Amino acid sequence: MKRARNLLFILTAMLAIAAGLASCGEDRWAGYAEQTKTDRWIDDTMRVWYYWREDIPGTNDLNYFTDPITFFRSLLSPEDGKGGTPYSTIDTLEAVTRSIPGTDHSYGMQFTTNRVEGNDTALYAHVLYVAQGSPAADAGLQRGDWIMQMDGRPITEQNYAALYGSSATTLTVGYYNAAADTIVAYAEPYPMAAARQVDDNPVHYRNIYERQGKRIGYLVYNHFSSGPTLEGAGTEYDDDLRQAFSYFASGGVNEFILDLRYNNGGQLSCAQLLATLLAPASALGQTLGYVEYNSRFNPRQASLSLDEALIGSGANLDLTTLYVLTSAQTASASEMLINCLKPYMNVVIIGGTTEGKNVGSMSFTNQELRVRMQPIVCKLYNALQASDYADGFTPDIAMDENADAARFLPFGNEDEQLLHTALSVIDGSWTANGQPAAFSLQTTPLVNSLSRRAGHSVCIDINFKFY
Repeated sequence: MKRARNLLFILTAMLAIAAGLASCGEDRWAGYAEQTKTDRWIDDTMRVWYYWREDIPGTNDLNYFTDPITFFRSLLSPEDGKGGTPYSTIDTLEAVTRSIPGTDHSYGMQFTTNRVEGNDTALYAHVLYVAQGSPAADAGLQRGDWIMQMDGRPITEQNYAALYGSSATTLTVGYYNAAADTIVAYAEPYPMAAARQVDDNPVHYRNIYERQGKRIGYLVYNHFSSGPTLEGAGTEYDDDLRQAFSYFASGGVNEFILDLRYNNGGQLSCAQLLATLLAPASALGQTLGYVEYNSRFNPRQASLSLDEALIGSGANLDLTTLYVLTSAQTASASEMLINCLKPYMNVVIIGGTTEGKNVGSMSFTNQELRVRMQPIVCKLYNALQASDYADGFTPDIAMDENADAARFLPFGNEDEQLLHTALSVIDGSWTANGQPAAFSLQTTPLVNSLSRRAGHSVCIDINFKFY
């Protein structure tokens, strides 16, 4: 009897194990089926829209059982991106939602991490700009400040990401002391509240200066977004841009400085609007440029115009010359704006060489599969069919804003390095040999927070109307 009971126990255990294995197999195959479904959707969409569709491997050479991100990357062309980093991207909807460009859950500041001469053990974070109404703004941080510690701890390559946004913290903040040629901490720490939803309006700063009888408008425009939503459905930011140009027009502006040094792209429609506000009045109604799709489309190109109807409550300034402040972060829609205005006006570039991104992307979202991808779908040309800035625009006046720590000042300060140069060029006082010598303190930027901002390529709305 005992032997029979043992046999029954063994048989029951074996059946349970078998059932468990079968269940695992079903789960595994269900996962494979879902993964294959996602990969097939990616493949089908890319073969229709991807600009370099001829470079996509044949279906027999693809593995439809790999995870979606790996599969997506297996489709990409060697022409896509630079330095081994493709411009085309893919992510889960959850990850995308956490990185909305206009309304970001953060402290509300952009910064670089820096290795500072004489300090080999820690990094300092240099504040590039602060969004209004953000925890960083409430704490009193401003452009040019140096964050030296967080909660009394040094900033390192392992913990600096907390500056993107985390819990409430206390910062040790410093300033550049020109007399000592070093960074000195303020006497009091800066308490900063926890990260929250922040409205990073791209119409960041505006002002009018008067020099030698000239009325000079100045606008800091930090990303091409029409409103604070992921898909750019709102128009709040566009309306603020129109209002800024109404302010410039009422102020009698006849020269203009556009600060795009931290603008790494965004929506094509916003670039079209800004170009229309800046262009000579005689150019209104003419072709701004062309968007070229892959060979599957006939015709391949769609035209884009300087459409006077876009101006609305704003104002066209009827400019003949535009001064643009740039850096290595200036990319995509910013470069498209420069390229497309060049046939109609004199564009003077001051600052650093731009990135060189002359292509545009489009967003494709599958709610069921919880995936959003943004592949490159087109190349961008101006009205003269020119698109020769893949290596970036070389500035007419090359200048590194980090070269002189004493002149890394808040936006609008007339002694701020790039703005001062542009104003001096306009009033005729600038000479190449007249630049002040930089101080000796050496700082080496390592990470720029702008590089993680979503929507940094020219984004084409799938329902965008071309004229």
